[in-house]
Amino acid sequence: MVQSRRPRRSEAQRRGAVGGAAEELRRRIENAELAPGTRLGEVALAAELDVSRNSLREAFAELAAERLLVRRPHRGVIVASPDVPQVREIYRTRRIIELGALRFGEITPEVEAELHQVVAVLSPDPSAVDPRLMGDANQRLHGAIAAMTGASDLQRTLRQAMARVRLAFQPMDRETALHPLFAERNLQIAQTLLDRRPEDLQETMASYLDQAEQFVLDHLSERQDA
Repeated sequence: MVQSRRPRRSEAQRRGAVGGAAEELRRRIENAELAPGTRLGEVALAAELDVSRNSLREAFAELAAERLLVRRPHRGVIVASPDVPQVREIYRTRRIIELGALRFGEITPEVEAELHQVVAVLSPDPSAVDPRLMGDANQRLHGAIAAMTGASDLQRTLRQAMARVRLAFQPMDRETALHPLFAERNLQIAQTLLDRRPEDLQETMASYLDQAEQFVLDHLSERQDA
């Protein structure tokens, strides 16, 4: 008698492999470990992540839907490079979520712990912090602001937007003063939130996002003209 298979377990394992691979690639993008335009070799990456090539392809598709990866004819899968319309869309998303969080959100113990981590990185001397660590602190701060909403869907949406922001920022990490320019303001925002005064940040955050967007757009324009 042939034993019956256990499809549910097999499916759970498959989904776990896909989700694990997608999360690892997402983490690398968020941490600026994968540069825009990087080609992802399927065979080598599947072996590195210890997943099947089919599972890796599904992970690629998941991140392509988040616009973190793109599939190019004759080039395979590469890390996305956000363009001007995408940057504008990202910042519209950020304004809606972050300004709403400051107005209606709550500073929970979990949010407070994240804010303390931001302060710990930036408070000694923001201008002396490595640009990549500044970028990490920036991601953590805005993730904490999204967490103030208490809405997992909004947090997931902002996380995807911030990963794409990191891709837009990444070429500028060492080419411009992007991170030092915003590091002190990130520190001030974190400290104001820790003082339980989010209402004081509405105008500050709106101006912050306007300037950050314009900074990225100007730099993208310069790179296209070069």
